[in-house]
Amino acid sequence: MIMSTGLAFGQAATGSLDNFDCVNDTGETAEGFEIDIEDIAPGDLTREFPSNFGGQEYVNRFGIPTVAAGVAADGHRMVSIVWSAAWDSALGKWTAKFGSYVYNGVPERDGVAYVAKPAATQGDSCWLLGQGTGYATSGCDHFGLSFAPGVAIGKQTYHWLVPDPANPGHLTQATWTSKSGPLPPAPVQVYVPAAQAGQPPVIHAVVEAAPPPEPGEPQWGDPRWVKTYTAVVANAQQLDGLQKNLIPLKNAKGVHVTVTWNLLQQPPGGAGGEKAEVDDDQIPASKAAVVKRYEYYAFTGAIDSETHEAFCSPLDNNGVTDCGKGPRNYTGTDPVSGETTKYVEKGKFLGAHMEAYNIK
Repeated sequence: MIMSTGLAFGQAATGSLDNFDCVNDTGETAEGFEIDIEDIAPGDLTREFPSNFGGQEYVNRFGIPTVAAGVAADGHRMVSIVWSAAWDSALGKWTAKFGSYVYNGVPERDGVAYVAKPAATQGDSCWLLGQGTGYATSGCDHFGLSFAPGVAIGKQTYHWLVPDPANPGHLTQATWTSKSGPLPPAPVQVYVPAAQAGQPPVIHAVVEAAPPPEPGEPQWGDPRWVKTYTAVVANAQQLDGLQKNLIPLKNAKGVHVTVTWNLLQQPPGGAGGEKAEVDDDQIPASKAAVVKRYEYYAFTGAIDSETHEAFCSPLDNNGVTDCGKGPRNYTGTDPVSGETTKYVEKGKFLGAHMEAYNIK
C-alpha cells in the first residue's frame, strides 16, 4: 500500500488519493480540479469525494465530480476525474455547484480563491467539516478517491482548472509560464519490482521533474532541488501518522534516517537525460515499510541563458559537478570574460509531502 500526504501547489497535487488537500497558488481563482489516472477504467473507482456523504455534497466547493474514460498522450487508457464549478451564462460567471449553501455565515458561490500566504493544513482538513469558518477563505480544497480491491493504478497527474480567457464558459488546466515563478512539488511514481530469489523486497520511487514550458522547444524545464529523508521502519504506517512535520521520522527511537539532495530538471522534449531523484529502497524481513519526506526548493544557481539547463557548483578545478552534494554557495568565473558571479544555489521553500510504502 502506498500513502502520502502534505501540501500541494499549482497545477500538480501530491497527497493520499484517499484524502488530500491542495493549495491554490495559480495566481487566480481556480474553478475546478482534475485528476488523470492511467491504466484504469471508470468502474475501478468506488468513491469520489464527497459521494460518501449522502446528500451533503456541499462539504467541499465543487461537490461530486464527473468521471470519464479517455486516452493519455502516451497511449495508455486513462480516467479523468473533474471537480468543477458551474458556468452561469445569464450572469456570465462561475458559481460553485452547491453555491446556495452558506458556510457558517459566509456564502460560498465561487471556486478556490488564490491566497498569497495560505495557512498550513494537516493534509486532510481543507473542507467544511475540517476548517469550519476558515474554509471559505482558505485558498485550498479537499479531494479523494477510492478504488476496488486489487486495482493497480498507473501514472497520476493533477491540475487546477481555471477559466479559459479565449473560451468563456470553459475551463483549462492551469500552467506555469514564467521560469522565475514558483513550482509545484513533483509527483512521485512508485512501483515494486518483481521479487528476486534470496533478495529483500525493493521499493522503486522516482520523483519526476517539471516538464518544459513549451513542448518541442529546445529548452530544459524549470529546475528545483529536492531534499529527501528516508527511513526503513518496523511498523506499517497509517495516513494520520504522516500529517505532521517529520513524524514518524523525527526523533523516532532506533530509526535511522538518511538525507539526500538532488536536482530535478527535464530536458528539451522530455526525451532522455532527465535529472531526477531515483531511489531503490530495500526492505529487510524485519521491517514493514519505507517512509519518505520530500522537500522542494527553488534552484537559484547557474543556468544556461539559451537552453535553460541548470548546473550545480563545480567540485574541482576540472569543472566536475555532483548535484547529489546538495546546494552550495560559491563564486564562479567565466572562462572567456573573466567575470565572476556569486551563486547561492538554494532558493525559497516550495512545498513538501510525506510518503509511506507498506509491504506488510
